[in-house]
Amino acid sequence: MPGSKDYVFVLWGDGFDEAVAIIFITELREAGLPVRVVGLTPHRLSGARGLALVSDLTLDQALPLACEVVCLIVPSSSRWGERYKNDPRVSELFKRVNSNQARFVMGVFDETMQIRWGLPVLSSENVVVYPEIENMIEFARETATFLSGSD
Repeated sequence: MPGSKDYVFVLWGDGFDEAVAIIFITELREAGLPVRVVGLTPHRLSGARGLALVSDLTLDQALPLACEVVCLIVPSSSRWGERYKNDPRVSELFKRVNSNQARFVMGVFDETMQIRWGLPVLSSENVVVYPEIENMIEFARETATFLSGSD
């Protein structure tokens, strides 16, 4: 069960899936979890369909809190890492969150891509690939229940 300072981070970058992000943010906050949207760049970021979300934290602000993250959600099923692979802060965020044995919820899980982007190789035990959008609300609710320790 998460403590009072344990966070759920939702990464937000250009071209990410805003529908997936919004569903997770809404369902997890509804469950009382401290969700923070983390912008991968300090600029305005629009999703795949043009909807812009406002980040709660920049990547620089998120890094010191990474030791308190119980779940990192990456709402993108594309090969988003190509755009951010040269930013060492992204790799550092993944390393710090991974050291907590936090859950990673991703649209894609590919160990080869992780190595190419310089990210830590995540244990498949800690990674969950989210389903198609039709099943997303139920999946987000199940994730909220798991993270909050509720039955």
